[in-house]
Amino acid sequence: MRSDARGIPVSCSDATALELYERALYAFQTYVGDAVGTIEEAVARRPDFVLGHAFRAGVLMTFSERRFAAEAARSVAAAEQQLGAANERERGLVRAARQLVDGDWSAACATYDRVLVDYPRDVFALQTAHLFDFYRGDAQNLRNRVVRVVDRFSPDVPGYSYVLGMLSFGLEECNQYREAEDAARRALEIEPRDGWAVHAATHVMEMQGRIEEGVAWLESRRADWAPGNAFAPHNFWHLALFYLDRGDVARVLEIYDRGVLPGPSDLALQLLDASALLWRLHLEGAAVGDRWTELADAWEAKIDAEGGFYAFNDCHALMALAVTERSSACARLLSGLEAAASGRGLPARMAREVGLPVARGLLSFARGRYDDALSALEPVRDLANVFGGSHAQRDLITLTIVEAALRAGRPSLARHYIAERNVQRPSSALGWRLRSRARDDVPRARDARGS
Repeated sequence: MRSDARGIPVSCSDATALELYERALYAFQTYVGDAVGTIEEAVARRPDFVLGHAFRAGVLMTFSERRFAAEAARSVAAAEQQLGAANERERGLVRAARQLVDGDWSAACATYDRVLVDYPRDVFALQTAHLFDFYRGDAQNLRNRVVRVVDRFSPDVPGYSYVLGMLSFGLEECNQYREAEDAARRALEIEPRDGWAVHAATHVMEMQGRIEEGVAWLESRRADWAPGNAFAPHNFWHLALFYLDRGDVARVLEIYDRGVLPGPSDLALQLLDASALLWRLHLEGAAVGDRWTELADAWEAKIDAEGGFYAFNDCHALMALAVTERSSACARLLSGLEAAASGRGLPARMAREVGLPVARGLLSFARGRYDDALSALEPVRDLANVFGGSHAQRDLITLTIVEAALRAGRPSLARHYIAERNVQRPSSALGWRLRSRARDDVPRARDARGS
């Protein structure tokens, strides 16, 4: 029986198919190249390549869209037809892929972890579970899943730097900032173009409010993480956040146009970063030209097919639809979220416990109903990890609460949350700008009023 480049047994004996798998895996790890297109070459050559089908399904699911889930389901079905010839590890990967397409993301992560018990160097299982730990807001496993296997790697094992990059991000989301930055820098010593490790260190700087360092970090390494990298729009989003903290709106819009959304896109992963950036500008009262309209057009074209699949995406779509006053589209999106919330499983829980209240709060804010926005957002602020994302992404909820409190004439409530943010990010100019706006110059009777 053959083995892959990390010494893990595979049932396929076709050397060319395995070479294509390694190329696809490298593209998956690096975000450079076409992982799906490359593995499709392999399964076209060998339709019985069960590992190839399981890989295609897992990668497609990481795009977090219903349309890709339908494609992933076809790969799962093809893999299941070949289980008789599959080895134990491959059967585990197929079972995990089936759980992903069936919407049981937590069970899938547990199944990938069982694969890692016996095959700790299975970087495909590790990275797929890592991404779904992120989508599920499971910070503990975002860290611990990597911790459980990292000692089985070394610099001579292919993909080691990317394992360190995942470790770094997991540590950061568990607030272990020094250890996270150390792991990211170790990864980049091995592979300077590891965009995920660059990203993980960026998160540390964002969470600590190290704004000037963050700008220098991303700008000085741009040749490593930007050219030809599918993850670059998200790193550009981080760069824009640093400039927004400085108050440099013109630079933020330039980065939006050239990096975050440089052209038409229908990928939710890219559109949500665009929404998240424009919403922060909206909170600042910045003029953004036609950008909201163009973004809302892209989201509106998706909501009937995608609404209710992943609440995190839906809330970012709602931002664009609400700001552009598309009442019918907002109603359709909320209807999809409500239908999802009535179901079972993790996506239903995401919609029910966090997605719906956040969407309703954002819509209320956009319509100028600031007390209603606070009533919807405050109760879920500290539970928002349930619907995924990072601390940096979910900071948008806190910023919206602060701005809603200021506009509702409730400065003490705004100061309550600003104080927390400024302790965490003492060098953040944005936090201190907000604090200066929250001086107690509003009548206390208004300030004490309930939401």
